[in-house]
Amino acid sequence: MKLIIGKTGNSNICFLILPIFFILALINPLSALTAETKQTGSTFLQDKLNTAREYELSGNYTNTDRLFAQADKEEDNSQSKEVKPYLSGAGGYYGDKDWQAFVAMYMWFVGMNGETGKGNLVADVDVGFGDIWDNLDFGFQAHIEVWYKKVIFFVDPLYMNLSSSNKNTRVVSSIRSDLDLEMFMMDMAAGYRVAEIPLGSSTQSNNFKTWPSLAVDLYGGGRLVSLDTKLDLTLETPIGTRGQRVKLSETWFDFIVGTRLIFDFTENLLLSVKSDIGGFGLGFSSNIDWNFVSNVGYQLPWWGITPYVGYRVLYLDYEDGSGDNKFIYKVWTTGPQIGLGVRF
Repeated sequence: MKLIIGKTGNSNICFLILPIFFILALINPLSALTAETKQTGSTFLQDKLNTAREYELSGNYTNTDRLFAQADKEEDNSQSKEVKPYLSGAGGYYGDKDWQAFVAMYMWFVGMNGETGKGNLVADVDVGFGDIWDNLDFGFQAHIEVWYKKVIFFVDPLYMNLSSSNKNTRVVSSIRSDLDLEMFMMDMAAGYRVAEIPLGSSTQSNNFKTWPSLAVDLYGGGRLVSLDTKLDLTLETPIGTRGQRVKLSETWFDFIVGTRLIFDFTENLLLSVKSDIGGFGLGFSSNIDWNFVSNVGYQLPWWGITPYVGYRVLYLDYEDGSGDNKFIYKVWTTGPQIGLGVRF
């Protein structure tokens, strides 16, 4: 027996308009000040060199040597201050502190497509993120990341409670379905920053990082998935009413390995791309567990606050049991996400 879970009508929720600050994020307010400072330093050095040449033409070699030496020293100091040695230093990527943290709250507007069920009762799932948003009773998503120098620890808990009701009416009967789904998922991993690469020959830096640059992280860990589903079916006919309740509860754990790339385009604007794969059919885990996340963020000048927007794709292919007790969950979960993080 197959059921169809989802809506055939148009979603009544519109795609969220990106915040205005992401447009403003493309403008670096410090660029003009940086250019002005560089121009002032260049003019100062040129004046000293011109004065030294005048002394040289007049035969005053003592002052000439002194001014040339002073100009060379000023130029060396200027060049040494332009780019700080973060790429080759022993400190953490975001500064010189050994311990750092990043905490974010976000909302993932998920859509689901695939199939799930138990035994001969299998449901085709085809629900857009707008439909799930309409049926969301409660949701919680967070990302907590801790750094010790170049070593990374992070957890990413997610909880959703969804409920929906549908009624299909036929000529002499009707079928009503009431679905309640609780989903808990937790990513846990540790990793290491294996490379920090400047992008281009001309870079800038502050006390925290260098840009434009690319950072490469490798990580490994696990993903815990827990599903608790209740499906109430009610058949109404002229001769009476019959009901059936189906309960599905499954919990499994997948080992994962992955990589993350962070592109720092400017002092504030960055792009993060992360992907991992796991499961590997170990008996207690999925056959395939694949995750992809991409976010664009802009760090504001207050307390390391970083709003971001992005997109996430998660595919789980899990089977357990056999015959009438065989549980399957083969579902693509995709959708945009928005979040707000704080670095300290």
